[in-house]
Amino acid sequence: MASKRRVVSRRTRRAGKKSKPAKPVKAVRGKKKTETKKPPALVPQVAQKAIKAEPPARERYVITVENIRGDTAIGDLLVTFPRTRDVLVRKGLRLEAEDAGDIYMTLDAFSAMNGLEITSLVQEIVTVAKEPPQTPIAQIVVPPIP
Repeated sequence: MASKRRVVSRRTRRAGKKSKPAKPVKAVRGKKKTETKKPPALVPQVAQKAIKAEPPARERYVITVENIRGDTAIGDLLVTFPRTRDVLVRKGLRLEAEDAGDIYMTLDAFSAMNGLEITSLVQEIVTVAKEPPQTPIAQIVVPPIP
């Protein structure tokens, strides 16, 4: 086994003192920096007045006898003037469940699909729409007899 030599400095040789073994040098570490998490910055809440929602910009108009034209939808026409249904069914309107999309058509599209002339179709519908109802409205409450 090899003997360990001690490192002796000049001073210790002169003074005749025994030297102490040198301590190993430790690496100096810096202090650990701990990151502190900051809470997110608070955004001030700005209160705004409620915005009033407007109805869609769809043009709505009331169908009258005077404004029945080729661009009138069949469904709107049937709701406003129920007696026009007979004319449209005679001309080829199908109202079965699988053909329910026909009510969204305009009179122009309906006449083109069935090979009809639009002016004669509109005139016939207008004449039927102008006729007063043939059946009198039934009274719900019968007046008492004295």
